[in-house]
Amino acid sequence: MKIIYILLLLFLFSACNKTGVDENKFFDIYKEILVIRSNEEDTTIANPQVRELFKKYNYPKEQFEKDFFTLANKDEKLASKIDSLRRFIAEGNK
Repeated sequence: MKIIYILLLLFLFSACNKTGVDENKFFDIYKEILVIRSNEEDTTIANPQVRELFKKYNYPKEQFEKDFFTLANKDEKLASKIDSLRRFIAEGNK
């Protein structure tokens, strides 16, 4: 069942990119942020981990936020993609 779910997520994220945003990179980072936040409720611990994640991917937080708003304005399926990621992460942490 997890394999089907992963394939579905890959299909959703491989959709045509009309925004100019590297959606694969964006969603990879977003997924890792969700994992960090789900594993660590203490923001004084989680926030530095998220900052390190942005450094690791060479993706400044400001650019991530800009890309988020670009996707939110141009990608009508963004909310469902994000919800799918959140469900996937939540199921993995059970």
